[in-house]
Amino acid sequence: MEIFFYKGNDNTLANIKGRPDDAGGESEESTDLKAKTKKLQEAFLKVLDNKNLSFLLGSGCSSYKIENEDFKEVGIPVMAPLAKEFYSLTEFKEPKKWLKTELSIDVEHDNFSNNLETFLSTLHSLSFYHSKTREDVKEEKPFAELSNENKVEFIIKQARNFLLEKCLNAENAKSEEGKVSIDKPLIETYKQFYRKLLSRNPTLPRLNIFTTNYDLYSERAMDLLGIHYVNGFTGGISKFFNPAIFNYALAEKMDLSQSKWSVIDNFFYLYKIHGSVNWIEADGENKLFKVKEIQEPTLEELREKETIMIHPTPLKYNASLGSPYSDLFREFQKRLMQNNNILVTIGYSFSDEHINNLIFQAFTIPSFRLIVIGEPTEKNAIGKLLELNDTRIWIIGEKWPADKSDYTPLYFFKNFVEQILPDLTAEDLDHKMEATINNLKNLLK
Repeated sequence: MEIFFYKGNDNTLANIKGRPDDAGGESEESTDLKAKTKKLQEAFLKVLDNKNLSFLLGSGCSSYKIENEDFKEVGIPVMAPLAKEFYSLTEFKEPKKWLKTELSIDVEHDNFSNNLETFLSTLHSLSFYHSKTREDVKEEKPFAELSNENKVEFIIKQARNFLLEKCLNAENAKSEEGKVSIDKPLIETYKQFYRKLLSRNPTLPRLNIFTTNYDLYSERAMDLLGIHYVNGFTGGISKFFNPAIFNYALAEKMDLSQSKWSVIDNFFYLYKIHGSVNWIEADGENKLFKVKEIQEPTLEELREKETIMIHPTPLKYNASLGSPYSDLFREFQKRLMQNNNILVTIGYSFSDEHINNLIFQAFTIPSFRLIVIGEPTEKNAIGKLLELNDTRIWIIGEKWPADKSDYTPLYFFKNFVEQILPDLTAEDLDHKMEATINNLKNLLK
């Protein structure tokens, strides 16, 4: 295992060795691994104590493959496999041919082959261009009978519904009586991630969690742990988007006789900067922001909705300028521009130019630090970050062995949470409490 911890171009783990007297019969490689892992955990202890700390979770965080089941995917595939699967669908065969012949859009091109979001963005731009001439199709028609404008709209809905189905992951999330859901290991990883982050000093500002993921794994995990979070929506039965809520905090009154308040410990800010499967465009009484959050979304319900906020869609305005995306990116930029801010990226490939621009702008602040959990190569963006040789850029991970396609490197979300992120909580106590509560439920039946 070739583990690295780059600060600039300097791999601080290069000369780390385990002590022979700590081996206890273990191999030298094993003791070296423990020593290096300990070094990483010590570094992250200091990171968690930083005043302004943010995490950016990419699509890799919601992918989870079961090792003892031939690496079966029980979570949500990352963008490259998603794109490959969609482009190979039988029902996409005719639209695929039409796109290449009539619009010169080849989904096999590098711009689209590994990123379904880029493909959708291109189609949305075409849709916006044709929005004044496109006619509403009231009845279902075969693809060949549609006008060119409506063919673009047809493909957008086709890709959107495919993404919806994948991000809801309903089959794997389904829990039958007496059995646990197939995606339970992924849920447990998210729970462990948020549980460990709760160990942060409560006197420090609350953590910011940014994510490009459309799925609901962060919300599900925090709900199961009883963690409060602000995600930009306010209201009771009907929750509508209002970015002003990001300026609020959940606090408890410390002194009944005086106005003394303290922000509660189990509290996070969650920013879904690319949207979510449970956000829809809807009108509400006296609501300036017409984005509504729905609870327990199903594929059947969402298919009927005209606008699902799973991707910036230029329907009435340019998506990059319209709400809620503009508000979320403004919050992202505002957090990055704070002094002594650290941004930790996990499962993020740096393939989103609009996000990268904001991150790179933050380097104009001398105290900004970027920690990338991933592997730098000659071809990827992380490798280019390494070439900058800036000590404010930390890159932590492991070289993926060329002869092991089914290997799970250290920079995978599960391994990061279990092996790198330090645990200062009484996790055993948490599990015991959870077991006791479940047992009490059984007694009350």
